[in-house]
Amino acid sequence: MSDWGEGKIKPNYVHSPIFVQEILDSVLTDTDQFFLDCTLGEGGHSEAVLNKFQNIQVTGLDRDVEILKVAQSRLSVFDNRFTGVNCNFTEASKIHSKSNDGYFDAALIDLGISVYHYKKSRRGFSFADTDKLDMRLDHLGISAHEIVNTYSESELTEIFYQYGEERFSKLIVRAICKQREKAEIDSAKDLADLVVQAIPKKFQKGKTHPATKIFQALRIKANNEFENIYQGIPEVLSVLKSKGRLGVITFHSLEDRIVKKIFQKMNKDCICPPQFPQCVCNHKKEVNLIGKAFKPREAEVNKNPSARSAKLRIVEKI
Repeated sequence: MSDWGEGKIKPNYVHSPIFVQEILDSVLTDTDQFFLDCTLGEGGHSEAVLNKFQNIQVTGLDRDVEILKVAQSRLSVFDNRFTGVNCNFTEASKIHSKSNDGYFDAALIDLGISVYHYKKSRRGFSFADTDKLDMRLDHLGISAHEIVNTYSESELTEIFYQYGEERFSKLIVRAICKQREKAEIDSAKDLADLVVQAIPKKFQKGKTHPATKIFQALRIKANNEFENIYQGIPEVLSVLKSKGRLGVITFHSLEDRIVKKIFQKMNKDCICPPQFPQCVCNHKKEVNLIGKAFKPREAEVNKNPSARSAKLRIVEKI
């Protein structure tokens, strides 16, 4: 059991951004002037961009007002070269660059969750968090607490299987429903302990906490993460200039599958079923795929263990 956890985090830990060099080399160019960081987090990617490209201006979006303040403080040394905006990247079409046409040269969407949320937000992201289970990034919508304590047995089973691919979903849900009859499952620690008790001991080996997939599923549901990907990617592309590049970082196979599918569809002139004799969809190719998906280097995984399954996919707008 001692192997479980989310890494040894120093008190003043700053999240280690992934794929920094790939973004600097393959998403941006030396002539770019306006960059849109769609998921700012603690500002690591934006800081790297501002440091390398001395003439670039960065607009950073984040739906979490608390972490936005953290990033704004970190990036304040760049003065008016950085602008922070509190919004979801699904609202990117409302954001304009300071260029004459209002478009951006390049953009990045990082779908990961910052260490800030696990260690400092006190919203139930961490297995050991004794604060109330929440997991929302912007305090909107339905909290993980409400999902766990009010959703039906069948609804919970579907969420855990669909968003977490948890093989013991039914066992875990039965344990949750049984506990709810006695008292609410109030904190993240309460839920994590319950999952540990529900899963057979022989399947609890390894460095990954037994509740990892359950917490992933709840976070995805509470924040509408998959819906945001489907809505957000076209939104971000709509504010890019022609030949502007978009990079998207995913951290698990479920969301990477969605991003890959979206990009493949956008890379086609026709999306009609193969059996159709002629095209009737009138779909037009929107992007070019840039190379294969990048995978993290060993040094990056050592600094940021949650990045071991990460991928970076890049497209160029037509």
